[in-house]
Amino acid sequence: MADLVLFGVLWVVLSVIGEIGVTIWGPNFYYYRASIQANEGLHASLFLMHVLAPIFIFVMLMLVFVPLRFTKTPANHVVRGKKARSYVPYIAAWVSISILVNLLFFLHPTTTAAEKLFQQASPKNNTHSLVIDVTARQWQWFFSYPQYGINSAQNSAGNDVLYLPVNRPVEFVLRSYDPAHTYALGVDVIHSFWIPAFGVKEDVIPGETRYEYVTPTKITSTEVNPMVRVQCAEVCGPGHPYMYATVHIVSATAFSQWAAAQHKAGN
Repeated sequence: MADLVLFGVLWVVLSVIGEIGVTIWGPNFYYYRASIQANEGLHASLFLMHVLAPIFIFVMLMLVFVPLRFTKTPANHVVRGKKARSYVPYIAAWVSISILVNLLFFLHPTTTAAEKLFQQASPKNNTHSLVIDVTARQWQWFFSYPQYGINSAQNSAGNDVLYLPVNRPVEFVLRSYDPAHTYALGVDVIHSFWIPAFGVKEDVIPGETRYEYVTPTKITSTEVNPMVRVQCAEVCGPGHPYMYATVHIVSATAFSQWAAAQHKAGN
């Protein structure tokens, strides 16, 4: 009984320390966040870590506590009865709790997060979204803004660039296509559209049109933090590491001015 009490006290104390550690360190789990989706992902991750911290500590404490506390010499090492090999109440409790924890995680955050994604992708919730056509090819990104008549967004150096207004939902229309590869009927390879600061990514599949919905939450850019960039996250050939594009998240006024300048420049 004394051993059980000692184990329980150690577990509670270490679990409290673990929960405090998750609370302090947890917000750094997502290195840099700049969208509603990234914030939702962080909240889901924190929930998982808060629930799993006591379980992880329990298992690790068992692995350390039992060998140290119950080590016996060969002379007095005696095994008697079935309870020395298995303890049914403990096994039943462990299996039951494991099933309940897995069911909990299935309901939240898995199911609840999926429902949020479905709501974000619902047409009725995207009537005022900024639509951006994204075309991927080896090894470059192309961005066009059909609502603003911009066929190819570029900066002053002629490089492809992505501009987004803060706090406005964005609908990315993703395609993998290479008009230069006529021998392949214009079909490119698989890519993956990823802006790390947004916390989500979507594979870009040849022959398919896919969608990604994001709402930027802060004014920032690639120059401010390298996590704010478009990066291919699917190995697509020798140029894969260099398949990125700069991103600028600006105010609504600055975005309108940029769009007007792009249109005037004939982009």
